[in-house]
Amino acid sequence: MFEPKRIHPVGVILSFIRIIKSYIIPVVLFYFLGNYDQFEFLFIICITVIFLLIVIISFLDWWKFTYWLEEGELRIENGVFIKKKRYIPIERIQTINISAGIVQQIFRLVKVQVETAGGGMEAEAVLTAIKQHEAERIQKAIAVYKQESSEPSDVPLVETSEIPTYKIKPKDLLVAASTSSGIGVVLSAIAAFLSQFDEIIPYEEIIHQFEYLENASLTIYAVLIFIAFFIAWVLSVIGVLLKYAYFTLVKEGEELKVSRGIFEKHQVSIPISRIQAIRIVQNPLRQLLGYVTVYIESAGSSVADEGSSMILFPIVPKKEVAPLLSQYLPLFSSDDELHRLPKRSMIKYVSRKVIPLAILCIPAIYFLAPWGFLSLLLLPIGAYWGYSSYKNSGWHLRGHQLQMQFRIFSKTSVLVYRNRIQSMKCKTSYFQKKQSLRTFQISIKSGIGGKQFTVKDIELYDLEHLVGWYSYSRRNDH
Repeated sequence: MFEPKRIHPVGVILSFIRIIKSYIIPVVLFYFLGNYDQFEFLFIICITVIFLLIVIISFLDWWKFTYWLEEGELRIENGVFIKKKRYIPIERIQTINISAGIVQQIFRLVKVQVETAGGGMEAEAVLTAIKQHEAERIQKAIAVYKQESSEPSDVPLVETSEIPTYKIKPKDLLVAASTSSGIGVVLSAIAAFLSQFDEIIPYEEIIHQFEYLENASLTIYAVLIFIAFFIAWVLSVIGVLLKYAYFTLVKEGEELKVSRGIFEKHQVSIPISRIQAIRIVQNPLRQLLGYVTVYIESAGSSVADEGSSMILFPIVPKKEVAPLLSQYLPLFSSDDELHRLPKRSMIKYVSRKVIPLAILCIPAIYFLAPWGFLSLLLLPIGAYWGYSSYKNSGWHLRGHQLQMQFRIFSKTSVLVYRNRIQSMKCKTSYFQKKQSLRTFQISIKSGIGGKQFTVKDIELYDLEHLVGWYSYSRRNDH
């Protein structure tokens, strides 16, 4: 691959779409939301000229974009008015993410995103439209080069004659879609969308059609709210089904390859050596059903499912987590045995939830009496929430691995290997100090800014034990 190549001509269309989304759509919305009838003809002329310019720029952008592999580097040259050269050493390449949107799928093409160590929010390089076999050839060439030049990995591998492959079961996919927390995202997206068209949509006429509801009973309002949430839930279910359909995880050597999606297909390669921690999450509903979602915290990843995290298993029964980790990531092991927090921590966990709710109840009772007294129902809910957070918090040491568990809304377990911990901190407030309690926090390298995990109100003696475990490892490393 020493000859410079261009991406597929479909790249012209993709470049055009990218530019037009950035510039033309806001201009058109600005026109329709305003009152500029007297400039309509001039506006159409300007739009036509801009349209033609974007077509020309899109073609030149495709024509000037070339890529090739040479001397251990991925080399890219592009630029219409200013010529840019980008040489990316192969040893810095961490992941190759392959996806296919609707346009790529129509022409049987894929998009390749190249991520490097210490990369930013966006991929280091993007090949927007190339053939599938070309993408596989790039992957293979990079893998061969790394294998020939890399040092032995410190991650233990399990020798196997078969390639471990995991495929999500239809039943599990349906559970994942039904119990996802995407309903809030759907409602927020609908509200944000409608707010952009308040001058186009005749809200006053719509509200006028429903004036008869002014005298409706609370039952009618409850039914309407239920219907709205049900529709949002259905949309959330459809979104999750489309996103994680055909989810497949394959372990090949020192890499995990994840593929998923229907309309927009994604394929991501994750080097095992870059995995910093495993995060196992259960929202209350999934905890009731005995299911969990497993995330990977990876260094230098810009394509993620949640912040800087990537999903390893969208949803699996909790009892299957340990066998799956032993098969795909034997470095990490999940354990139900935890070192629990002292009983005196329970009061602090409960008070953190109850006191803010009690403060909110005061103005509600004062201004909304007698209905405001219903806000007092929040107090037992907050007390249970705090108690649940206390019961689900703790830590466990197993050889070189630390397991931390805590609950904010969802129950979360973090598995991290000792030499992946960037720093370990302890914090204390005045009230914690009087009770010999401390807040324990670790930091790992994940994404750009790293990630922190915290367990509050652990015993002072336990904190000293954890710090000693970590400090001992640091001395041994040196």
